[in-house]
This record gives sequence, C-alpha cells and structure tokens, in this order.
Amino acid sequence: MRRKIQGKIFEICYIIEAAIAVVVGIAVVILCARLFWDMIHNITSAETDELLVSILDTAMSLAIGVEFIKMLCKHTPQTVVEVLLFAIAKQLVVFHTTPVENLINVAAIAGLFAVRRFLIRSDDRLTGSFRKNRNKDAEAQKEKE
Repeated sequence: MRRKIQGKIFEICYIIEAAIAVVVGIAVVILCARLFWDMIHNITSAETDELLVSILDTAMSLAIGVEFIKMLCKHTPQTVVEVLLFAIAKQLVVFHTTPVENLINVAAIAGLFAVRRFLIRSDDRLTGSFRKNRNKDAEAQKEKE
C-alpha cells in the first residue's frame, strides 16, 4: 500500500515537473520574441554599451531558462551541471564584478568542468541513466516485498 502511494506521488511530481517545463518554455519563447523586438526598437535610441549589456543579460537568462527546461525533462547530472555553468557564466559576463569575484567565478566554472569530466559517468551523459537507475532500484525494492 505504501509503495503504491509513493508511486502515485512520484507520478504526480513528474507531471508537475512537465507542466513547469511547459510554462517556462512558453515564457522563453515569448521573451525571445520580446528580445528581438527590443533589439530592433532600441538599436538607435539607446547607448551601445547599455544596449549590449541588456541584450547579453536577457539572452543569458533565456539560455539558462532553456537549460532549466532540459534539466526538468532529462534528469541527468550533466544537465544540472550545464544549468550551473550558464548561471555562473552569466554572472561573469554580464555583471561588473571585482577581480576577486571574477577569480571565484572562473574557479567555479573550472570546478564544474572537472565535475563533468571526472565525476559524471559517460553513460549518465548519454542515456540519462540517473533516472533509469533510480527506477530500477524502486522496481527491485518492489520485487523484494
């Protein structure tokens, strides 16, 4: 009985994750259109530096949104690392930070690349076995009972 309830809760959570991914996807599409509109509309009226920073900020936010959607749909450690890479890269590129903060951001990116290279198995990258292994463990537990 308990396993059935846990299974139903897991299914409901998966459906909620998919709904969140759809909502975020719609928002990303709308904001992409808005970004292009703002680029065309503001190309002559704003200062070049301010416009470039604004475009980079919005574009990196949209890229993070896309990576977040991938993370919700494909439960792998690789997608989590990619979301973090984009978020840290945005901080490094868009915002004017101190040299110490830049060094910390670069070290964080290097650390994430090291995690991706040395700690994430190749089959996790390709097949999404993170979720498959979790499901296999749950099935094995059911069989024991």
